[in-house]
Amino acid sequence: MRLTRGAAVIAIVAGAVVALVIACSSGGTTGCIGGQVSCNGACTSTDTDPQNCGSCGKTCDPASVCSKGSCVSLCAPLATVCTGGDGGFSCVDTQTDNENCGACGAPCKTLEACVTGKCQGGCPQGEEPCVPEAGAAFCAHVISDNQNCGSCFNNCGALSVCSSGACASECAQGQTTCAPDAGQPYCASTQTDNTNCGACGTTCGTLEVCAGGKCASSCLSSQTLCVPDGGADAGAYCADTNNDNANCGGCFNSCTLQKPLCSNGSCVSPG
Repeated sequence: MRLTRGAAVIAIVAGAVVALVIACSSGGTTGCIGGQVSCNGACTSTDTDPQNCGSCGKTCDPASVCSKGSCVSLCAPLATVCTGGDGGFSCVDTQTDNENCGACGAPCKTLEACVTGKCQGGCPQGEEPCVPEAGAAFCAHVISDNQNCGSCFNNCGALSVCSSGACASECAQGQTTCAPDAGQPYCASTQTDNTNCGACGTTCGTLEVCAGGKCASSCLSSQTLCVPDGGADAGAYCADTNNDNANCGGCFNSCTLQKPLCSNGSCVSPG
């Protein structure tokens, strides 16, 4: 069939429109500006869109925001996101939370406390049993717990951190104050902390450890590799057992409130 010149122009324009629609629906950049891409026919920035974070269709969970194309948790490092039936969420430490012990929605019995992710009748060395007026008892690491600093239920203010059993505006020597977007500030040893390696919020990979403030495959010669019961995948880390309050003289040997500071591999009193 022979087309007139006008009909041919219309056909070309129509074809271009169809091509643009196809490109948009497939996640291409056609028709979008400012570095945005098209996801399901709508232009968006995959750097910040929580429904299309990093790529079309990649959705962040309710407790995360999209930053630079990656889902970033609003919870403090090492916290677990537990979601409720109403779609809300809470940040919990499944190692010590009586209502979510070892996993979300796994409560301990009335007279039990959550210790290292298991419901038990006592607290490990370096932690104190806390018994609220209502609810189950729990164990608290009163040397560094912002909610139970120095003693049970002694809550540090929003701009304070618990350092060596006392609420302070600064962390202990050798530690850095990290202030997350949501939640209270906390102290981190950025030379050895896998979740704050070199700087707050810098997390090492699964098979890496933080050595000297850098993510590496092995520890420095002056450090000891500490491997939890769950193995390397459970969060192995490097520790300076001469000065680390949580690994003093050896892995997992935590100093107590009476002797909170680690010096040359031994827990000592300040002063």
